[in-house]
Order: sequence, then C-alpha cells, then structure tokens
Amino acid sequence: MPQVADFIENNRDLLVRRFLEEASRLESAQGLKPHQIIDTMPEYLATLAAISRLGHRGDPEATKRRLEETHIGMRLRSGYNQEEATSEYVLLGRLISSLWEHLPQREQPPYPDKALLFSELQEAMNQVIVTFSGYTVEDRQREKLFLRRLEAIASGLFATPEVPVPLHERLGALVEVVQQAMNADAAALLLADPNATRLEPAMYTGRWSGRVDAEPVDDPESFVGRLAASEEPLTLADATDAHLPLAEGIRRSGLRSLLGLRLWPHGKLLGVLYLGVEETRVFQPQTKRYLETLVEYLSGIIEKALLLQRLRASNERLRASETFHRMATEAISDALWDWNLLTDSLAWSPSVQTLFGYTPEELGPHISGWSDNIHPEERERVVHAVHEVIDGGGTRWKGEYRFRHQNGDYVHVTDHGLIERDARGKAVRMVGAMQDITARKMASVAIQESEERLRVAAWAAQLGTWDWQLVTDTLRWDERCKSLFGLPPETEMTYEFFLSRLHPGDRERTHALVQRALTGEGGGEFRSEYRTVARGLGGERWMRSAGRVLFEGSRAVRFVGILQDISERKHQEEQARSRAEFEEQLIGIVSHDLRNPLNAINLSVAALVRQEDLNERQAKGISRIQASAERATRMIRDLLDFTRARLGGGIPLQRGSCDLHALTQQVVEEVRLAHPERDVHHAASGAGEGEWDGDRLAQVITNLVNNALAYSPPSTPVRVETRGEDGTVLLHVHNAGEPIPPELLPRLFEPLTRGKEKVGTASRSIGLGLYIVNHIVNAHGGRVEVRSSTAEGTTFTVRLPRG
Repeated sequence: MPQVADFIENNRDLLVRRFLEEASRLESAQGLKPHQIIDTMPEYLATLAAISRLGHRGDPEATKRRLEETHIGMRLRSGYNQEEATSEYVLLGRLISSLWEHLPQREQPPYPDKALLFSELQEAMNQVIVTFSGYTVEDRQREKLFLRRLEAIASGLFATPEVPVPLHERLGALVEVVQQAMNADAAALLLADPNATRLEPAMYTGRWSGRVDAEPVDDPESFVGRLAASEEPLTLADATDAHLPLAEGIRRSGLRSLLGLRLWPHGKLLGVLYLGVEETRVFQPQTKRYLETLVEYLSGIIEKALLLQRLRASNERLRASETFHRMATEAISDALWDWNLLTDSLAWSPSVQTLFGYTPEELGPHISGWSDNIHPEERERVVHAVHEVIDGGGTRWKGEYRFRHQNGDYVHVTDHGLIERDARGKAVRMVGAMQDITARKMASVAIQESEERLRVAAWAAQLGTWDWQLVTDTLRWDERCKSLFGLPPETEMTYEFFLSRLHPGDRERTHALVQRALTGEGGGEFRSEYRTVARGLGGERWMRSAGRVLFEGSRAVRFVGILQDISERKHQEEQARSRAEFEEQLIGIVSHDLRNPLNAINLSVAALVRQEDLNERQAKGISRIQASAERATRMIRDLLDFTRARLGGGIPLQRGSCDLHALTQQVVEEVRLAHPERDVHHAASGAGEGEWDGDRLAQVITNLVNNALAYSPPSTPVRVETRGEDGTVLLHVHNAGEPIPPELLPRLFEPLTRGKEKVGTASRSIGLGLYIVNHIVNAHGGRVEVRSSTAEGTTFTVRLPRG
C-alpha cells in the first residue's frame, strides 16, 4: 500500500500551489507577497513525508518543530490571529487527504500512517495556541511601534535625493532603536564582507559605544562566530566569563547577559547583532521572538540599503563610463562602429557624420552599409581580410582602404577592429574605429614627390645630402656626400668621424655652429663653409654645408641638410681678390706719385695767371692748363679716397661743429662761379647744425651738384635743398633731363660706374664720385637714396644724423 509520504512527494508542487490559492483568502494574508504566504511550506511538506517514512526517529521531528516555530512566528509578526494561524494547518491536512479520498481503500495509505499525519498537524496547532497565548496585544503594539521607527529612519536611505544618505550615517540610529525596543543597555552590529567570509564591526551603541576593540570575528568558537553559525537566537549568561572569546571592550564594559542573532536574509549571512544588559537575565521565548522580528526587519533594511548603494555606485560608474565614452568620441576624429556578428547588424557613432557626411541612419543598421561604400577596387580584398581574421580565430584586424564620402568622393581611411568571442571561441561581436587619413596620405605622396624632386635637383646641382637621426644618433650620407669627402660608398658615418675629416683650422668653428643649431638658435638653421682633406681629390677642398634641425616641442629629433663642393668658386674668388688688391694698390701708388708733378703744375699756373702782361691767347692757354690740372687733381683725390675705402680702414673723418645750410650755400656759390651760365638754386629750412667733417661733406655736395649739372640740359635749373628735422638733416639735389637707366640704378654707387655724359670731355670723370659720396655718408652714419623718372627728373637725397 502507498504511504502518505508517496502522496506528498508526488504532489508537493500541487499542494503548495493550492495552499497559496486558499491561504491567500485569509484576511490577514491581504497585502502579503506569495513567498510570504508560502513561507516554509515546501520544506515543511518534505519533513512530514520524512516522518511518514521514519516515524519520530532522527532529525525530522526537530526540523518540524523548528519550521513550525518559524512559520508561527512569521504569522504572529504579520498580524494573523490564532484562528487564522491554526486554520492553515487544518487547510494543509485537508489538501493532503484530498489526494486519496476518491481512491479505493486498497490504494489509500494505511490507517496508522494517516493517523500519524493528523497527529503531527495537531501538535502544530497546539504550538500555535501556546505561542499566541504568550504574545499579548500590548507586545504586538510595542513591536509595531518600533518597526515604524525603524521604517522612519530607513526612509531616508531609500529616498532619491540629489545627494543620497549613505548607510553608515543611519546605522547608529537603527541599532539604537533595536537596543531600546529590547530594553538593553548596549548593542553591537557586525556586517559580513562582500564574500561573506569575514565579519567586520559596523556599529556599537549604548555602553559599548567607542569602547570595543579587537572583536574576534575569525574565531568560530567566539560568541560572534557561534552567532553567525546558529539559526536560532543565542544567549550568553555572563559575559565576564572567560570561557568564550569576546572583545575585551565588551568584557570590561560591566554588562553581563548577551542575546544575539544572525542577519540571514534569503539564506545568506549578512551579519550578526547582539545586545547586552547589566543584570544577569534569562531571556524568555517571547523576547527571542521579538528579537527575531526586529532583526528580520533590520536585515531587510540593511540589505536593501546595501543593494541601493551598489546600484548607485554602478550607476555612477556607468554614467562616468558613458561620459568618458561620449567625451572621448567627441574628442577624437574617429568613427566608431559596433558589429553584431550573429545578426550582421552594425551601429555607428555620431562622429561618422563629421568624418564621412552620413548620419548613422543613412548608413543603415546592416553591415552592408559599410561594405557597399568601400571602393570597388578594394572591396573584395578588405572584406576577405576581415573574415579571414574572424574565421581564423584572430582577435584584431587592421586595414587601409578607400571609403565613399557622402559627397561621392572617396577618402583614404585606416580601420582597426577588436573581435569578442564566446566561451566556445565563436566570434560574436566586433568593435572598431575608422580614421580619415586622406590628408596624411596626400602629405605622404607630396613628401615622396618632393623628395624625388629634391633628389633630382641635388643630382643636377651636384649636391650631396645628409640626414642625422638625433634620437638614435644615426648619421646617413648619400654617395655624393661620401665622394666629396673621398670616402667609399660603404663607409659608416658618425658625427665624430665627420669632424675628424675637417681641416683643423675649421673644425672647432664648424662644431660650434652645429651645437648652436641643435639648441634652436637661429631657428635651428646651420650654414658653414669649411675645408676638408679628401684623399684622391687633389688634397684640400672647400665645402659649403647648409641644414636645419627639426624639433618635437623643445627636443631636437632630426638634422637634415646638403653638401656642395665650392672649391672652384673659392679659387676664383681668391684670384679675383688678389687681382683687385693688386689693381687697387697700383692705383694708390700711381695716384700718390702723380700728386707731386700736378702740385708743381698748379703752382706754376697760379704764378703765370698773376702776370699782367699776358695776351688773350696766352691767358686762354693758361686757363686750359689750369682746368686740366684741377681735373687731374680731382681724379687723383678720388683715386686716393677709393684706395682708402677699399684697402684701408675707410675714408677718415675729422668731426667738428658744422652748419649744413652754410656749408651748402658756400659750395653752391663756388659752383656758380665755375658755371656762371647755369642756374643753381639753394633753399634752407630748419636747424642745420651737427657734428660732421665739413671738408668731406663739401666734397659730397660738390660731387652731387656737379653731377646734376653734367647730366641735365643747360637750360634747366639745378635745385639744392637742405632741411633740418628731428635728429636728422636732409640734403636734396634735383635736376631735370633724361632719367638714370633702370638697369644702372642697382649698381650706381659701385666704383667705376658712369652714365652717359651730356658735356664735353673736359668734365669727364673716372666713375668714382658716387662711390666716394656713398662711403663718406655711410661713415657719418647716414645713407644716400636716389629717385629718377622721366616725369620727375633725378633727385639724390642724403640723410645725415646730427652726430
């Protein structure tokens, strides 16, 4: 015959479901959740089945009593009355017996088995009566009062203000409510760490506040350890007894009896709470049940608060991550993409519009929105490469290709992707970023073309090139560079080897110029001419080298430049210099030696002019001799000044106080006497004083006025103006007539330069006048300017600082 246990075990789910349906109709069950109504019923049914098979032997009976106490205590706390609590056990008996009532007698459990079932249910109802009769209305009201106080304190934890209240700020108030509800003198709360492997002191109130130290949380034999392992409340009659490990602060606090219980929501250790009272006390069952109620409620508050804290922390991390992702996406120029490899759906970041002109919606949610826009010539290669990495078990892919912009053009991109795989190694997701490298690509092409042009130009100009990578200290010379130094192509170059190949007289100077460039002086530019001893190339040769240092920030990273053989140019310059020096020395010697005979001629002419018995023919001859001698004297003077300017230390000056207005007027009057047929005007304004060499300035004025007369039509006037300004005095000499040829202007102040003269040979010069004028004015710290055109004529302007 079947046993009661068979019917229970075969129909346990049905019994639980039907119990929930009918027990939910009780008045006190309104507002309770299903799991609160079912409570311990599944385990209780299993225990009844075990008793059916084993009788009262073993653990089933003790388990049954524990489950009944738990269930009845829960119903008491939920507001059930005694009748409602007993009716649930009546309901359970009816539901179980209904399983066999319709069956023939032989298929029903034997009578002793059925009697045992109803006997156990009767004992449970007796326990209901005992429990309810010991729990007064006053106790219930007191319980509700303190539960409401706990709820009021907890409300601040579960609200959603801008700045939420953390749990540790309310723990003290919550534990104090439990302490007051239990009429205790102190309370302690220890919470489990996230792994529930260790208890950490969280709050001590009352007499224990601030006095507890070194709680023995790791000792399973301590009072705290026994609480964590016990399903029922535990007591300690005398805390001063040393037989149990206990915090010394608690042992010395003067409190004796302890009562504690673990916090065990949903079958997981949350912590333990225990109370202390001053007198030795035996705690009644009602007191223990009251503590169970308070601790159960406190467990729910703490668990929910911790959960909210973790949720808020997760949300904050999520917000921070989203903010970081958003800011990073906005900061970089990449288009981010997320490809679901299982569905071929593809999501784009908003930056794809900035990069390629498409909105994410225009590209669409499918992978084809990407592949269709790859350049047709590269599409098969790129798609194949991606799938080769995916199918081959790879985790990364990188590629370069052309991608169609929304405007129809193709841009060069570099694309990176990371592949995510499940536990079996199957690729499920791929995320990556595309970057527009068109500008970089174009720049690279331009650089290559530029380098090719430079290479061709360097070859055509017979230039060598060098490149010094300063970070790695690698110096590369092309073959032309090495050949200029007489080195074979395979020579390994270093900077020290380069210096060793320089002429000793140029080595230190060249090294100093290199170091200045490396420090950034002059923008990092390097220019130098030096000698080198190149074997097999005729010995000493001259080189010209120019380069620039490239910097990253303030750090020199690269030094590039060119090398040119200038030996022939140096040779020609040396020859030209020697020839010029010889010519200038010759001119100086000749002009100096001619001064003595010319002085004698001038003195003789002056004596003849003073004779009174000269006829007209003799007087004219003597005048021609005098004019020729004066012209020769001027030429010699110009030659001497030229020699001083080119070979000596410059034209010497004897500065003194001078009035340019008066000096100019004197020179103009002398010119008028020499050229009575010409109209020469002088106008003066402003202060004309300054510190100058009057004789040299007279030479300047005379030269400029005579030039103006020589290169202007006889019928036109020559206008001379002197004007004083702040710190400067100006001299203007203007004449009409044909302008100076434009091709002559750039070299007008060079020696032996002359224009086409308009007068006879008697006034012809040797072309040194303006050269000497320029040197005299420069020696005074001034400058000479010329402006010449057909409409305005020609004007020479001299600007002289006052001293």
